[in-house]
Amino acid sequence: MVPTNQTSNKNAVNTTQPARFTQKLDNRELTKTSFWISQIFMIIATVTGVFLAAQEGLSQAILFDSLNRLENNYHLRRSLDDEISANVTTLKAYADLVASNKVYDLKSQRPILLTFVWDNMKYSSSTLETPSHILSKASQFYAQSNDIVRRIETRKYGATFGSKKLRELITDMENSGLAALRTNHQQLANQLTSAGIIISRD
Repeated sequence: MVPTNQTSNKNAVNTTQPARFTQKLDNRELTKTSFWISQIFMIIATVTGVFLAAQEGLSQAILFDSLNRLENNYHLRRSLDDEISANVTTLKAYADLVASNKVYDLKSQRPILLTFVWDNMKYSSSTLETPSHILSKASQFYAQSNDIVRRIETRKYGATFGSKKLRELITDMENSGLAALRTNHQQLANQLTSAGIIISRD
């Protein structure tokens, strides 16, 4: 026969077991419709938030790239304007010199035209974004001015005729080529200003 005190000790041990072993897990909350609806809305909200954030980021990246290209185009065309304008001034002085018939060795007075911007435009990705009529006028100006100067130097053109041809080219460039170029880069400047980008127009 087991002693009475031992039986009581076993009962004491059983009553002191942790509550986690005696409680059953309540899964009733998982079967409620409201729980699943809230989870579905949470997922939808998360996915929507991520999508909208990605869309906003993409829009900002596209806008930044567009404004960056616009600014590059402005500076390129403004620089071309400055360069051609300087060359026009040089050729005007040369035409006056030729017309004066006071120079015997015309080769020693050959006008030095600036071509840094024009030469480097072939390496710029912004060049082909320049309107074709502007590029054509600039190309014709450089080619024809060099040809007229060469013909004057080799006496294929007389002083009067050569200076006249040169002035005709200059007038056409000022009234057509440069005017269109200035209108174009001023439009770009206005767009940049409207977007909050400050540029110098001096």
